[in-house]
Amino acid sequence: MKHNLLFLDTETTGMENGRVVQLAYKKEGDADTFVAYYKPPIPIEIEAMVVHHITEKHVADKPAFATSETRATLSELLTDSILVAHNAKFDIGILANEGVSTQHSICTLKVAQTMYDYPMYKLQYLRYLWGIDIAEALAHDARGDVAVLEKAFEHMATEYAASHNLTAEETIEAFVEITRNPILLRRASFGKYVGKTFEEIKKIDRDYLRWMGTLKDKDEDFLYTVQHHLS
Repeated sequence: MKHNLLFLDTETTGMENGRVVQLAYKKEGDADTFVAYYKPPIPIEIEAMVVHHITEKHVADKPAFATSETRATLSELLTDSILVAHNAKFDIGILANEGVSTQHSICTLKVAQTMYDYPMYKLQYLRYLWGIDIAEALAHDARGDVAVLEKAFEHMATEYAASHNLTAEETIEAFVEITRNPILLRRASFGKYVGKTFEEIKKIDRDYLRWMGTLKDKDEDFLYTVQHHLS
């Protein structure tokens, strides 16, 4: 079965209950990337402007995403496409805030965390680590991020297929399964044992690992990892 992939990135008003200010997507195999700006129904947070440099003035004359043709088009595309995004949970949440639901997804962040032992997994880190050369791809610009995202996906899919002896379609199915379930993280990204593996922390300071398991603001992958090592 041939899977339809839709590479997507959003720039938003902020992290909490964010709304779209810029959106880009590209269907696998297409030469062109769709990109557009939107005037959100809530203010853009300063912290968000620092990242993507999109201000209220920049989108003052732009249409609302809720009444745009993009919303209907994207909803239709996602009925039979697999959304591919880096930290897909965030983009899926943003789309949900805009009334667009996602059926299936691949999170390239989770796939990278599963496949590799790196100090970080940000999209731009992977870009330069793997030598992804896209001159026009600006960081924290939806069009640029989609361009890098597609190349990063291709890099991981090629390596995963080769190492697991899978076809391209079987690899996509494996990536969907990785995305659907909690994963085991390798290293702590904060605290006094930052950079150490969870296995090392368990041996050094099991009480600290127990404390980490009480942090309710952490995502399911983190809590799953802590509980795995405690058990």
